[in-house]
Parts: sequence; C-alpha cells; structure tokens
Amino acid sequence: MLWEHEIAGSNPAAPTTSRRRIERVQGCRPSEGNELSETASALRATSDALVRDLERLAALERKKRRMTPGDPRLMDIAGEVESLALRVLGSSVRQRELAEDAEDLVEAGSPDAPTRTIAATPREIHVILAEWRDAERRAGDADPGSPAARAAETEVERLRAEYRRAHEDAIRRRDA
Repeated sequence: MLWEHEIAGSNPAAPTTSRRRIERVQGCRPSEGNELSETASALRATSDALVRDLERLAALERKKRRMTPGDPRLMDIAGEVESLALRVLGSSVRQRELAEDAEDLVEAGSPDAPTRTIAATPREIHVILAEWRDAERRAGDADPGSPAARAAETEVERLRAEYRRAHEDAIRRRDA
C-alpha cells in the first residue's frame, strides 16, 4: 500500500502538505494579498502539469497498444507509463489539497480567496517566457514563409499577448 507522502514524493513539485495548512497549525498567517496569488497560481500550475502528464500518458498508452508482445521497447514504455502514473497520482493529491485550501478561503470570506476559475488564472510568467523563447527560436529556424514559420509566428504573438496579460495582472495584484 502506498501512502500519500510516498506517492506525491515521487514528484518534488507536488508536496502533500501545503504551506497554508502548516501555518494554520503553527498559528501564523501569510501577508495579506499573497495567498490569492499562491493558491490560484499553484492550482493553475498543478492543473497544467496534470494535463501535460495525462496527455503524455495517453500517447504512451496508445503507442504501447500497437506494439507486439516481446517488443524490446515495451518494457521501457511500460516503465515510463508507470512513472508518469505515479506522478499524476501525486499531482492529483496536491491539487485536492490546494482545492481544500481554496474552499477554506472562500468559506471564510477571505479577501485572499481565489475568485477565478483555474483556466482563467494566468500561468506563471516564467513558463510563458520559456514557451515564448522556444517559439521565437522555432520561428527563426524555420524557412521564411513556410507553414512552420507561420505557425511559430502565430504562437509568438499569442504568447506575447498572454505574457502582457499575466504581467498586468501581477502589477494589479501587487498594487492592490
């Protein structure tokens, strides 16, 4: 039998005890205005990671289904599926804990309570920037006017707009 801390421990980005729960036990409180950003951002990041891992898991499982028994790659893919499945389980534990934190804040009428859906919460700026840089590289590497270049340029524009919105949102939260 696996315990929560063993499962989530397989993913260092998915601790099982939130900082807010620890602070509640210890009797201290984060500075006002930070909890919204931390809880909402953590829910978004965890959800994004779950979606990526689930998409990868589904792709690997589809690939594995097409393999014949005895294929030497089958064991490697099965091992990767197992590893991803454990990470998904750990992330889902973390997401449940974050959802409980958000529910506690909402029920308490806290000004720190998240007010947006996970999808409407801006992604972390460093993630947007990394994707933006990658899209810029792909646009530069592609033949001018090619479908790959046009797709990369479209993605650059989308990421530029997403970064602008996330940056403006961060400034509004900071100044609030």
